Amino acid sequence: MGKSPKKRNNRRHNPVRVPDNHLPPGLHAASATSSRSQDVLPIMQKLESADPTERTWACAAVTNLIQNDPSTRRLLQGKNVIGALITRLSDNIDDVVVEASGALRNLCIDGGWEICSEMNNKNIMAPLKAFVPKISAVLDELIRSSPRKVAKNMETRIFELAENIITIFWCLSETSDKALQAVNKVSLVPFLMSFLFNKSQIPIDTVLAAAQCLYVLSEDNPPCVDALRNDTGYIQCLFGIPKPQDDISSDDERNVMLRALAC
Repeated sequence: MGKSPKKRNNRRHNPVRVPDNHLPPGLHAASATSSRSQDVLPIMQKLESADPTERTWACAAVTNLIQNDPSTRRLLQGKNVIGALITRLSDNIDDVVVEASGALRNLCIDGGWEICSEMNNKNIMAPLKAFVPKISAVLDELIRSSPRKVAKNMETRIFELAENIITIFWCLSETSDKALQAVNKVSLVPFLMSFLFNKSQIPIDTVLAAAQCLYVLSEDNPPCVDALRNDTGYIQCLFGIPKPQDDISSDDERNVMLRALAC
């Protein structure tokens, strides 16, 4: 008997996340219990600064403020930090884009499904979709060029951006059926599989994010399952991952997790 479709009302969250449901409703209670409330407004202002250095700093500061601090997280949310960060995904400065994607990634993980739902409602899918062909093109160039023509620091930033974007897709997929349907429209399987095909040339954390996202998408989700089944190359790649490779440490915890996700 086949499994009935699973309703995605509650996704898996950061196990060390500090929730905010112990706080009384409203921003006043959050302001009264936050130790960083005075930092919120300056950060929000710098997110809109004409100076790209200030925009970059502000995006990174959001990540620092929300860590295990539900009061400050709620204050930032009340100031529309999600909308501001989504806007920064289209910034013309690469460092701003990378830091904004990292802040949104951490909000997904730390804030839970409520914040993911807000991101989906504020049309984060539009900039996320635009990243897929751009990252794919850069990845293809990196893999094909020998020696690599991209500077090492730029290469690191590209893979960092890819990991952030993939993780946001992963979190959105576990938020709700509505968000999952939006992710399905992007047809992510070829994009995600490209990281697994080229895993020996890509940082393991980025490959692992792709595998985790693919694992979530393939769970009771026919569009993704069909895309995987209809390409024998994908199946062969996934079957090949559990085999220990000569070029990696087979007992590395992340590689063990990668093999488990591929099974």
